[in-house]
Amino acid sequence: MEFNATYRMRTVLIAAILLGAWATVNAADPDAASPTAATSREGRWKEDLGVFARDLPARHLDFFKLIPKKKFNREVRKLENELPRLSDVEVVFRLMRLGARVGVAHTWVGFPPKAPTFHGYPLMFHWFSDRLAVVAATLEYREVIGARVLKIGSATPRQAVAAVEPYISCENQTWLYKQSPLFLRNAELLQYLRIAEPDGRVRWSFIRPDGKPLSLDIAPGDSGEPAQWISAWDALGIPPVLRSKRHTSYSYEFLPEAQAPYWYEFLPEAQALYTQYKKCADAPGHPFASFARKLFALADSNAVQRVIVDLRYNGGGDSRVIGPLVSGLKSRPALNGKGHLYVLIGPGTFSSAVLAAIQLRNEAGATLVGQPTGGKPNCYGESPYFRLPNSQMEVHYCTKNFRLIPNADPPSLDPDIRVALSLKDFLAGRDPVLEAALRHPLK
Repeated sequence: MEFNATYRMRTVLIAAILLGAWATVNAADPDAASPTAATSREGRWKEDLGVFARDLPARHLDFFKLIPKKKFNREVRKLENELPRLSDVEVVFRLMRLGARVGVAHTWVGFPPKAPTFHGYPLMFHWFSDRLAVVAATLEYREVIGARVLKIGSATPRQAVAAVEPYISCENQTWLYKQSPLFLRNAELLQYLRIAEPDGRVRWSFIRPDGKPLSLDIAPGDSGEPAQWISAWDALGIPPVLRSKRHTSYSYEFLPEAQAPYWYEFLPEAQALYTQYKKCADAPGHPFASFARKLFALADSNAVQRVIVDLRYNGGGDSRVIGPLVSGLKSRPALNGKGHLYVLIGPGTFSSAVLAAIQLRNEAGATLVGQPTGGKPNCYGESPYFRLPNSQMEVHYCTKNFRLIPNADPPSLDPDIRVALSLKDFLAGRDPVLEAALRHPLK
């Protein structure tokens, strides 16, 4: 069974915003449409809309079970009729909204790779358990790093999430809130929703970590090369949770420190082996099977009583990659079962990572710790894409229906031990989810 790495693609969107456009990292689609002879602006959009309306239902499994045919066709006709009075930006958002209305997280429409250009605000956000906060910023706005967001224009953060929700493909509130920081920093979307001023400026209101309120009028960044970003760890001197000092990823996985797809660390005081599995894919030159052999060699030569597999930042990929880890754990009674094997999950656990958590629980007796997953266990997936011929927007569709929990249909995979990360914990350098796994009694 294999899932598409939708979340991995979307995290790369952050870096692309800084370049002035949102993009994805999928391999080229052999069925991608090529530019056509349509010459007028309206004609090009009509052609794109025609391909969208024809190919998405034709390629997508059970499409008209997910959205009524009459409703979909009505929305397409409405958009076509309104094309003459819509700007290019507005057409992009309307197409994105049409894709999101299918109600499947793996079914979505990406931003065009070139024109029109989109701009991002010089702030990066993350939803903690209790609030939205700034976790990175450019040098100019360093003073707001770590601050809680009170208002975005006249909207509270939750009101702003409700405004962008129609443009986000999701199947639960967990994934909505995980994805929303990407959309809340898109200037054109906030202008379209009338949260931003006509020139793109927004008055942001914050409470800084020292308790002082701060309001700033912030304009979106220029398109072009990315600005220099400062993370909360560096700006505020937040101590690392583990000695390795590798940054776990919140809303800016493009930072160099966060690119290792998997790594481990032995914690001798706790007799625990911690591994972070961030991508269901083999790293170039360092396949996961080789990584797993080294991990178990360390476990076999040390007094390991507890294994912790961190899937909180894993957005999916190829579900087969984790096989050597599962088989290695199953063959070592001292490393599997209740009290010995823990899997950390959360809002960023999506697609194949949800399958990995279920597999580790069902086959190796893992205890799940953390928050509900962003990925829905029973879902449509395996999502290739095609391109619209003129705008080159990517349209992702699903070809399989996965049923990971056959006798129920929960919106998320829930943990056995529920623990959340608050902003206060984050600023103090604490990881209560990891701490809960380390404190849980051995059996």
